[in-house]
Amino acid sequence: MTGAPPHPAPPSQTGDPYGYDVERIDPRAPGHMGEGKALRTKRRRPWVRWVLFALSFLGLAVSALALYFFVILPLGFGTSLVAFTAALVPVAMVLGAVWWIDRYTPQPRMSLVYAFAWGAIGSVLLTLWFGGYFTTWITPTETNELIDSFLGAVIQAPVIEEAMKSAGMIGLLIWGRRYIAGPIDGVVYAALIAGGFAFTENILYFGSSFHQAQAAGEIAVFWQTFFLRGVLSPFAHVSFTALCGLGLGIAAERRSLMLYFGLGAGGLSLGMVLHALWNGSTFFIPVDPAAPLAGFLRYYVTVQVPIFVLLVAIVLFLRLREKRILRRQLAEYGRAGWFSPDEVELLVSMRRRRRAERWAARHGAVSRMAMRDLIRTSIALGIERHSVLFGTPSAKTRARERELLETVTADRRLIGSLTAPVVRG
Repeated sequence: MTGAPPHPAPPSQTGDPYGYDVERIDPRAPGHMGEGKALRTKRRRPWVRWVLFALSFLGLAVSALALYFFVILPLGFGTSLVAFTAALVPVAMVLGAVWWIDRYTPQPRMSLVYAFAWGAIGSVLLTLWFGGYFTTWITPTETNELIDSFLGAVIQAPVIEEAMKSAGMIGLLIWGRRYIAGPIDGVVYAALIAGGFAFTENILYFGSSFHQAQAAGEIAVFWQTFFLRGVLSPFAHVSFTALCGLGLGIAAERRSLMLYFGLGAGGLSLGMVLHALWNGSTFFIPVDPAAPLAGFLRYYVTVQVPIFVLLVAIVLFLRLREKRILRRQLAEYGRAGWFSPDEVELLVSMRRRRRAERWAARHGAVSRMAMRDLIRTSIALGIERHSVLFGTPSAKTRARERELLETVTADRRLIGSLTAPVVRG
C-alpha cells in the first residue's frame, strides 16, 4: 500500500465522479493515516488480552460471591428475591437506553459485559471498602446523627461512588484506546457501569425497605421507595457518571493526554456535584406532613428533569454528529475506490444495514456474519480515521488502517463467494 489506499477501479471522469455531497476536509485523505512504507510491527499476542480479560472476570466473580454472602444474603432469601425482581425494572430501562445509543457504532460485547459487571460488583465492593475510611476521615470529633447522615449522603457517597465507578472506565482505557474512541463510547460505558452500580444498590435499598414494610405491617413504605428509585430516578447514576465518560471520550477522540486529565477530572467533579445535589435535596426541601412527596416532586420537576433533558439532548446531538463523521470519512475512502456511494449510504443508515444483513442471511449464517463484520469493520475504519485527524499519524495508526482494510476486503470476498451463483440461470 502506498501513501493512500489503492484505487481498485479508478474512474475516468473528472471532478467528483462518485457524486458525493460531503465536503472534503482533508486533501491528503485517506493517506493522512500515516506513511505507506512497509512497517515492522510487533507480533500481536491476542492470547495475552484474553488471559487478562479472564483474570479480570475471575476477580469479579470472586467479588460477586463475596458481595452475595456478606451483603445480599443477610437480607434473607425471600427479601433478596423480591428486591432483585424490583431492581430489574430500572436496570431494564438503562440497558434499553444503552442499546439504543450503542447500536449505531456497536462496541465489543465482552467489554460491555465487563463494564456492567464492574459497576454491579467491583465498584460496589470498593465503595463499601473505602467508604467507611473516608467517612471516618471527614467526620468531626463532635458529631450527631444528623451530621453523620449529611456527611455520608452529600460528601462521602458522591465522592467515593463516582470515583469507584470512573475507575472502571480508566481500566477500559488501559485495556486499549479502541474501547473508548469517542464521546459516545465514553457515555455508553459510563451508563453501563452506573446502571450496574444502581442495580446492586437498588437491591440493597429495596431489600431494606421491604424489611421495614414487613416490620411496620404496611407495604406503602416499599412502594414509595420503588417509586422514587425505580420509576422517577432510574437514570440518576447514569447522568452523574456519564459526565466523566463524556470527558474521557472527548479526550480519547482528540488523542490528548492533557485532556484525559482535564476533561476526565472535570466530568468526574461535575458528576460528584450533581450527585451531591441529588442526595442533598432530602436535607433542604421542606417536608409537608400532609403530603411528604410534594416538596420532592417540585424539586424533581424544576431541577432534575431539566438536567436530565439537557443530557439527553447532548446524547442525541452526539448521535447525529457521529453519523455525519462516519459519512464524511467513509466518503473519503469512497473517493479512493474502496466504497461506492450506495455502500456509504448503506453503512450510515441503520435501516439499510438491517436490510443488507437480511439479504445476506438468505444465503446462510456465514454470509450474514460476514456482512455484519463488514459493516462493523467499515464503521471502525471511519471512526479511527476521524480520530487520527486530531493526532499525529504513526506506524501504529497505519498498521491499524491496513488491518481494517484487509478485513473489509476479506469480508467482501467471502460474501461474494457465498452469494454469487455458481451456474448462471
